[in-house]
Amino acid sequence: MSASASSNLTAPSYGYDFVVATTQASINATMLDYINGLKSTPTTRCFVNGPKVNGKKTTVEMAYEDLLKKTGGVDPFGIADGTSFERDDGSNLEKVAKAGFLACFRITMGIPPGLVSTPEKVPNVVVLGNNTKTVTYNMLCSKFQIAELQYDYDGATLVNLNQPKAGWIIKSHVDLRLDPVGDAAYNKLPPAVQASVKNLGADAFGVQQLLFDLNQAGLSDVPEIPGLLPNSAAKNILTQYFINTYFQDLKTKGQPVLNYTIVKHDNPATLIPTDLNMMVQPLIDPTTHQPYAKPSDAQADLATLDYLCACYNKILKPAVPFTWDWMNTQDAKQYHGIISVNRNTFASYIRDQLMPSIPKNCLIPTATITMKDLGTKKEYAAHVSSGGVAAFSMPAAGANVLTLHYEQQADDYAGSNDLEGEIHLKPSLDVNVYFQNDNIVITQHLNIYLKVRSLQTTVSGNIIDYTLKDTYYLGVDKDGKITVNASHEPLVDHSETPGTDAFVNLFTGINGIVSYVKNQVSFTSTTFQSFPISVVQNFVFPGGKTFAFKKVAFSNFQDLTSAITYAQATNK
Repeated sequence: MSASASSNLTAPSYGYDFVVATTQASINATMLDYINGLKSTPTTRCFVNGPKVNGKKTTVEMAYEDLLKKTGGVDPFGIADGTSFERDDGSNLEKVAKAGFLACFRITMGIPPGLVSTPEKVPNVVVLGNNTKTVTYNMLCSKFQIAELQYDYDGATLVNLNQPKAGWIIKSHVDLRLDPVGDAAYNKLPPAVQASVKNLGADAFGVQQLLFDLNQAGLSDVPEIPGLLPNSAAKNILTQYFINTYFQDLKTKGQPVLNYTIVKHDNPATLIPTDLNMMVQPLIDPTTHQPYAKPSDAQADLATLDYLCACYNKILKPAVPFTWDWMNTQDAKQYHGIISVNRNTFASYIRDQLMPSIPKNCLIPTATITMKDLGTKKEYAAHVSSGGVAAFSMPAAGANVLTLHYEQQADDYAGSNDLEGEIHLKPSLDVNVYFQNDNIVITQHLNIYLKVRSLQTTVSGNIIDYTLKDTYYLGVDKDGKITVNASHEPLVDHSETPGTDAFVNLFTGINGIVSYVKNQVSFTSTTFQSFPISVVQNFVFPGGKTFAFKKVAFSNFQDLTSAITYAQATNK
């Protein structure tokens, strides 16, 4: 059984409209494919001594081309590591020093060349851990060069370093919480950047967007690079500028678009998020019902990054750890993650699709008795018309997710103390919707009860008693659109034809009344029909621009789930 069978988003702690959960392993595999396929170009940043401020030295950035002009064309990257000079020796290095040069670095985003042929040795780009506040982000470069001029009393020595074939791993710890309040790093970002991080458009769940989110962090851990002093200018510059530089190549290519807004997207999804947050969900130890204290690599890879989404401008509930896993080992062999739609959210969608067809079977009755010929004769009349008002209710739990009951009654009486006769007409409609396994079952029951009395003679019965049962077997296409195979059971007709013998009917006309009411509507061929499959199959899962979908089913708590795999990343 899939781990997602335990999904219970209607539980009081959660209430999210839908959740997208992808495993650490799939995020890394997809992100590495994406990074490896990028046509990255080198980015160079150079820094020189600036003017003193309040007696203190400052560091300012200078464009690489401008630096070359100041050095007379001497490129610090082209001077051998360990080269030194003494003051006024006229060397190329002295020209670099007179330009006020401190340090420069040049990086190209990508996989280190020594790891390209051994992908199993490539470190994870993302390590989720067990805290959304401290997700580890490892940045990889296909090329990485640092040049720094280390000054002494009489001259200076150039440190010119290239990363080894296995690369230098630059590590940061990222707060991925998107809480609008509290101590989340998101709250410290400028509003324009916040809008880009909390991307509510069609690409919200893609690796490109995740890369952008990750790159809003500050660098927390510069590796020990042999040859760089702990407090050197190069080390300080890397700490301050590396992440922005690392991501610069993506930004210049417009991936993701930084001014991204929801109105720019032709997103066919039925559910459009209006707010979202992210949460890390570590794998749960079934013996303690808590995250594994020291997970193995395989267990860590089953941790998921969960996108918690609200729709229709609802207030998004705070991130609360789930009491179930989204993925297990068998799941992970077949797909990358799960999308789960809240039972009540999907039931509300089905309700809205059903409602236009409901009023035609909500029948409004009228029933009258008219005394004629100086009170010696009675004329009975009964009529029904469509257009009654009814509403679905949503049971709090269980497979029966929607229920509707409608009834109205019309009555009339004749004679002193009603002794001459009476008529009662009561139509009713019941509709129930069930979510179970991979199907939706809809039952309809239409009933019209008629009671007629003339003096001491009474007839009654359900002159219309129809039941329909339709089962919609669900599938999903690769783009997230629900597919349906419908099974319609034959109409069950338990209608009665109450009446009396010809002698009594001669005086009451009861049989004619019954026939008149029963023949007013031809329910079996017109108004009382199965709901069209479009009620279900017009639903499109969110995330269709990012994922391919398969294996749709309802959880044990009636959340609608689908397995997802990352669609091929684009590197245009």
